[in-house]
Amino acid sequence: MKKSILGACIAMLLVVSLLLPSQSAVQAQSATIYTTNFNSGYSGWTASGAVDSIASPSIAPNSTRLRGTASITRTISTVGYTNISVTWNMAASSLESADHCYLEINTGSGWTAIGTLNDGQDNSTFFSGTTNNIAGANQNANFQVRYRGNGATTGDYCYAEDITVTGTSGATPTNTPTFTPTPPGPTPTPPPGGSVPGDPLTGNGNVTRTLLTYNDLMSGSSSAPVDDSAFALPANAAMPDHVFEGRLELANEATSGGFSEVKDTYRYTGSGDNPRKHLPEFSFEFVQNGSHLIPVTQGLIYSGHPYWNYIIGPGRVWKETSDNGYSRASFPFALVQRNANCTHNGVMTFLFNNSGISKVRYQITQETCVYYKVNMWGQLTATYSAYAVADSATIKTNHALEVGNRLPTKPIADLATDYPSSAVNVSVFGSGITPSHMTYYGVIYNGVNYVSGCTTRYGTYAFCENLRAPSYSTAKSAFASVALMRLGQKYGTGVYNLLVKDYVSETTSSIGTWTNVTFNNTIDMATGNYRLAGYESDESGSYMETFFLAEPYTDKMNAALNFPFKASPGTFWNYHSSDTFIIARAMNNYLQTQEGSGADIFNMVKNEVYAPINLSAGVGTIRTDNASFGSPFGGYGLFWTRDDIAKVAKLLNNDNGFADGTQILQPDMLADSMQNNPSDRGLDTTGTPVFKYNNAFWAKNMTPSEFPQYSCSFWVPFMSGYGGITVAMAPNGATYYYFSDNEEFNWYSAVHEMNKLSPYCP
Repeated sequence: MKKSILGACIAMLLVVSLLLPSQSAVQAQSATIYTTNFNSGYSGWTASGAVDSIASPSIAPNSTRLRGTASITRTISTVGYTNISVTWNMAASSLESADHCYLEINTGSGWTAIGTLNDGQDNSTFFSGTTNNIAGANQNANFQVRYRGNGATTGDYCYAEDITVTGTSGATPTNTPTFTPTPPGPTPTPPPGGSVPGDPLTGNGNVTRTLLTYNDLMSGSSSAPVDDSAFALPANAAMPDHVFEGRLELANEATSGGFSEVKDTYRYTGSGDNPRKHLPEFSFEFVQNGSHLIPVTQGLIYSGHPYWNYIIGPGRVWKETSDNGYSRASFPFALVQRNANCTHNGVMTFLFNNSGISKVRYQITQETCVYYKVNMWGQLTATYSAYAVADSATIKTNHALEVGNRLPTKPIADLATDYPSSAVNVSVFGSGITPSHMTYYGVIYNGVNYVSGCTTRYGTYAFCENLRAPSYSTAKSAFASVALMRLGQKYGTGVYNLLVKDYVSETTSSIGTWTNVTFNNTIDMATGNYRLAGYESDESGSYMETFFLAEPYTDKMNAALNFPFKASPGTFWNYHSSDTFIIARAMNNYLQTQEGSGADIFNMVKNEVYAPINLSAGVGTIRTDNASFGSPFGGYGLFWTRDDIAKVAKLLNNDNGFADGTQILQPDMLADSMQNNPSDRGLDTTGTPVFKYNNAFWAKNMTPSEFPQYSCSFWVPFMSGYGGITVAMAPNGATYYYFSDNEEFNWYSAVHEMNKLSPYCP
């Protein structure tokens, strides 16, 4: 099964001995660095997706089977070796034209396939190959090998049988640059309160500062926003001398601060004073872990303000020598419009020591919101009450885990350098969107999140990794549909055929007909109850406006049900955000029949889906009644960081609903949603172009007749959100996402460009 490379190595040694006689003391020898035949499983390898240690005996009794898009990865140090070669052996079965099995290597510049099996080689016969003298593999402490499938379903199989890594030993180790490999899985749990990855800071504190100086924060005032870099952790920051733990409270929020209007479609504010122009009351607890400042409460916070709620994000604490012995703190926050999903991102900063605190400077200079754009700024007197916060060690540990479990990120430009042979043009990503309206965008490929910057009207946002963008209707896919997949996995697929009327009592007084409407009909936007048949005509009409504006649960549900019967359930698609609210309520009430009256459908998804894939602590949802006890909106109302949305896409598009080796989403419904089941594409949408809509996921059929650059037809499922939000999941495992707010939906060119990374068609 293995091809010997001894002859090649001997020849190389003869050449070396002739050219370098003075180095005869270095005894170079051919050696096996690593080998396995998988006879005892894949111990020491990191698995992603559906992996079986022992495959079917009819194929090979001692091979490892990968199903769908599963993979196994191993890091192998080649320090002390040169002339690295890899010999592999694998088989395949049940592949279709777009499915492949790969043996890949990573020297630090991204994954490269050195072995591929395609449709036609899927007859359960083992194929082997060898790649010699791999560039970049010499003296590499982080050389990686990976068996990977990209099958459309878990019924597509790849088999790993043998692998051997060899090299020429006796080489003098060099200071080979290292890279950060794709994390194989969750970061090991640190001890309680353990340090956050990246700490400690290594600067000496000598920072040149012209904005928000010591004097500015101690005795100054604010007349306008400043460049956001003034709030960011500087390159030469030193570890802080003080620890912030306790409560930060601001004064005079309701009367202080500056405000300027950029866009106000609905004329919310005029020239006079208005509560919209001021912060809600601010009084929140924080703890500190090293240089990290962590809010005790993350996620949406109902403030009681007539117009704004809060999201408080984790920030940083550091020392600058010019701050006269004080430590400097900065953190991100967002104002979220009450009963709406618009998200306005800001930052706060202050100085503190063991006996006092400066004023707190804040500004808001960025948002994801089509109809309301504003700048807000101010400098407020503050009180710091220092005390031991309850469960502070747990809060610190959880934050350390969150940071450690983030997907590795690289600038979007690195996609071209990591995959030089692809000739990918990274300028295509983010194109077609007005730059001033772009919040952020990225491409997820081979476990790396290639990210854009995150600009504001005053420079680059100080905390790109914690910037919150609204979900809008991506919540229909990533919350409501995922909730139904989770219920199907826990309680069986019969959940999909439950009748909504049995779990939403208000349907009995609806003007529509709910007699035979199932959970599945409702998640498909095919209840048969609607007013206007045109593309999103109901969604933009006055009846839906009543639904959107309603805050109490009773009013919102009444508005959701205010659509008459027009068609048999499951036969006609009509887009209604209200339908997703109804199915969220139906799932919630069903869950309570299984788990008790305290069960909550969003909390189930957060604890049983989002937590296993390590989403951030700030992922929350808007609820009715502007209160934590309200019903989740379902169809919109979540808040994503770029790491959050990347992980959700990875779960759906790459991991087949697996997390840590456990199937957490029902695979059949997921396969249908991802267009991996030709017998269930979903319903046609109205309008032009015609998409498919299945289980709250959109899909575009890319055909050669429409796109002549392709030799085959394939599907791209995607999530979509109001204003200009798209998460497009390509069949080669790459995902392109962007969040913007100028009602621009341009993503086909990005899908075409991702084809260069790994062709969709054989």
